[in-house]
Formats: sequence, C-alpha cells, structure tokens
Amino acid sequence: MDAAASMLSADDLALIDAARAVVRAHYRYGAHTVGAALRTASGQVFAAVNLDATVGRLAVCAEPVALGHAVLANQGRAITTVVAVRHPRPAHAHEAVSDEAIGVVSPCGGCRDLLFDYAPDAVVIVPGLAGPVRVPLRELLPLPYRR
Repeated sequence: MDAAASMLSADDLALIDAARAVVRAHYRYGAHTVGAALRTASGQVFAAVNLDATVGRLAVCAEPVALGHAVLANQGRAITTVVAVRHPRPAHAHEAVSDEAIGVVSPCGGCRDLLFDYAPDAVVIVPGLAGPVRVPLRELLPLPYRR
C-alpha cells in the first residue's frame, strides 16, 4: 500500500470525530462502547453505536447499525469510507475520557464481510503503528465469502 494513500484527510478526521461523538453521546458500559461512522460518495455521514446484549451472540456491532441507517436512506451502496472507535471503560464512573482515548479499532471479520457486501470498494480507517491509516476494505478481506 502506498504511504501517501494511507494518510488521513480532513474528511477522514471528521469521520473519526463523528464516530467518537456518537459513542461519547451514548456511551454506557456493557451496552454502547463502540461507535462507527460511514461516509458516502455524496458526503453524508451515518453514525451509530453497538448494541450489546445479555446473550453475547445476539450483540450487534456498530458498523452494521450505521450501515442499516445508510441503507434506509438509499445510500448503502455509495459508502466510501468506514471507521469504528472504542470508548475505554473509565476507572471511575464520572471520570472524563479524552477524544484520543476513544481510539480507532479495526472492524471484526463479520463486519468486514457485511461491509464488503455493500461497499467492496470502500476504504476503512484502522489503527496503524503511528496512528490511524486508510486501508482498502479488499486488503482487510482478501478472500471474501461468496455464495
């Protein structure tokens, strides 16, 4: 991957901020700890939080919830960029958490597959050695499942 292609733009940083804002606004330990934001070709941003569940396998990641919002707005196939962030559990209930502590995380395998179904040419912002980087979804999922 070209190093210049992996650099974040102002729009990418704004997308990370949108994911941070949604998880900060709805954070609840054990329920909503991950936020995701998707940007479409038209510049629309769809953000959501994960839905945790008492029965763990019923939990839904933040990326599919955001994708559902985009699909409902008829923008599901126009997704260009995706990012997810995780809110750390504060040591004390009223402890403030900095934006930098709400770090970028890589989508799980299931989310990669689902995103590939809707946006195979999208770019995903993932953690890198020196900070978040842009990676084509196809590089994160080189051999996707096909029926």
